[in-house]
Amino acid sequence: MPDNTDWSSSKDETAKIYHELKNGGGHERVNEQNVQTLIAMAAQYGDAELETQLREWQVTCGDDNASPPSRAFPPSSLANDGRGGRQQR
Repeated sequence: MPDNTDWSSSKDETAKIYHELKNGGGHERVNEQNVQTLIAMAAQYGDAELETQLREWQVTCGDDNASPPSRAFPPSSLANDGRGGRQQR
């Protein structure tokens, strides 16, 4: 299902992060407070690859009180190639 949401005008910070992730950025903004919502958004929009990456981040970095709070979401293979498609890495 195509995602036709106008994210640029969204005031919801989590939606902005999701949009950034879809365009290959925003990884440093994923944290324990927003990862569940981002996973739900990826599932809702049928983005299995991003959903899996977020779940992996959650298992590796989430809920770890001994870890620094700035654990960044890993770089994605979802980066936009500038033509609307995804780059292959």
